[in-house]
Amino acid sequence: MSIFWNQVNMDPKRQFRFVLRFPTAVKGMKIPEYVIKTVTKPKITISSIPHSYIDHEFKFPGRVTWDPISLTLVDPGGKDAANDMAVSIMNKLGWSGYQYPVGPEVAKITLSKEQASTAVGEVEIVQLDSGGKETEVWTLKSPFLTSIDFGSLDYSSDELSEITLELTYDWATLNDTPSQQPAMSKPTHAI
Repeated sequence: MSIFWNQVNMDPKRQFRFVLRFPTAVKGMKIPEYVIKTVTKPKITISSIPHSYIDHEFKFPGRVTWDPISLTLVDPGGKDAANDMAVSIMNKLGWSGYQYPVGPEVAKITLSKEQASTAVGEVEIVQLDSGGKETEVWTLKSPFLTSIDFGSLDYSSDELSEITLELTYDWATLNDTPSQQPAMSKPTHAI
């Protein structure tokens, strides 16, 4: 049976039905689902390698690159550091290995992928249906922060304070369930 837009049982994916899940709190600091305002879904770029032969150009697929995602969250603030998102983000940066260069020995300490990925954990972007059931789950593998923007202040605005983050990751899985992976005829490895 084909699906058509006028069928009453249609429930297409909607942009506002989502949650973004950071894993269990690292050292007591967690970014809760309810502070997330926007998130971009994973984007894949496949390079194209040209080969010239006489007066012709032939193209071949090259490398697969997973582009960074960006997310915007609101900062509810609060009296304790657990609710202050600016503090939580700065703590994640610290757990990534960053330290203020207050002296020559501390200035030698740098970020590591292990610490940066552990500080963030495997992030999940979850799309929901109208009943709240998960329909699409993207899991970012080895993500880490690559940009933090604490926003701006403006006397003429009554908007909530926002923080924009960019996360880079190695790859992402979609619906981690083997039965939902695309069928492949030749390759023996799973996507």
